[in-house]
Amino acid sequence: MTKELKKADYLKVINLFNDRKYVNSFRSHLERTPISKRVLVDDLEDPKTAVIIVPPRLFIGGRADNQEFNQDLRNYIDNVLIPEYKELKYTEVDFYLGNDQWEKNILDVIEESFHYDRYYYEVKDIKIRNWKELVPKGYSVKPVDLTLLENTHLKNYDWIEEEILENWEPLEEGLKEIRGFYLVRDEEEIVAWCTTEYLTESNDIEVGIATRYEYQKRGFSSIVGSATAEYCISKYSSSGWHCGQRNIGSWKTAEKIGFERILEYKKASYVFNRVDLWVIKAYWAKQKDDYKEASEWYEKVITSALNQTDDYKESYYLNSDFQIERVYFRLSECFAALKNKAKTIEVLERAIELGYNDIDQFQESNLLNKLFSNMEIKKYLESM
Repeated sequence: MTKELKKADYLKVINLFNDRKYVNSFRSHLERTPISKRVLVDDLEDPKTAVIIVPPRLFIGGRADNQEFNQDLRNYIDNVLIPEYKELKYTEVDFYLGNDQWEKNILDVIEESFHYDRYYYEVKDIKIRNWKELVPKGYSVKPVDLTLLENTHLKNYDWIEEEILENWEPLEEGLKEIRGFYLVRDEEEIVAWCTTEYLTESNDIEVGIATRYEYQKRGFSSIVGSATAEYCISKYSSSGWHCGQRNIGSWKTAEKIGFERILEYKKASYVFNRVDLWVIKAYWAKQKDDYKEASEWYEKVITSALNQTDDYKESYYLNSDFQIERVYFRLSECFAALKNKAKTIEVLERAIELGYNDIDQFQESNLLNKLFSNMEIKKYLESM
């Protein structure tokens, strides 16, 4: 059975995460983060498997082949955690996996989880040494320290506060040292930040970074990222950056600043809503050019839509920006890749009938352009 470890005993399990030392969050949550957490183990005296629970994340390390523990954990997730997370309005749970074996065995715990490929970067020297000169007129870079608490009037203050609370609460103590830098426009609005997180006893640190959508692609992430990296290099043993392999903007920013890619690893996620899960599985299958699998997931989404299931009605991903006609369009691309022209035509015409009219996306679809003649393409464009 799973057993909950007392806080005083958290360090009993720290060695179970040694295979992922570059993921500071494992160690930092056991050593020092102030956020509320639970640690489940297989044995209180001599634990061989441990799970750190920090909603909406689970950090799993140690043995992955203890079937009794895995089944107990599965029941705990189904009957305790997922209901709790739903109450907290979370839509999914993320699994940070402590070793290669857990990457394989996570399906024993949650059958329909899926993997994300991730990159880990470290910085030894920054490339943008003149970052101060790049700050535009009307903008200013400020340290994330006690002076931040004097700026609670700034627009988007809650945005940066939410990010730093997990690591530096209470802020009156945590911000006695610099915890990153943020960019302010006209002394009115916080538009970007890069903050430090997951400090370990061995003085390793990681950074998180974000820019408001309306201010992206203007170099602001590079500015606050360079400021923070420069500070971290002078203070910490190592400074890391994690991001998804598909998050091209993030890892390109990291490399622009001077972070170097160290390795790749995987994490897993499970989405509560079935329709959302199928949309994600279809997307990843399509990314891997597995069009048969992708088509099967998209067809399940469409069936759910036709039946007006609760999962369809409550879907997070199917909304005003991504409606069911786009699912039909993506399914038509899958059939095109499979060279099933009859099904492609049937599904594509249904997409257009439902209101699909993204001419740019249609014209850029290599899969459809390979299947249809120029005359056929023109006919579909005219019908949108």
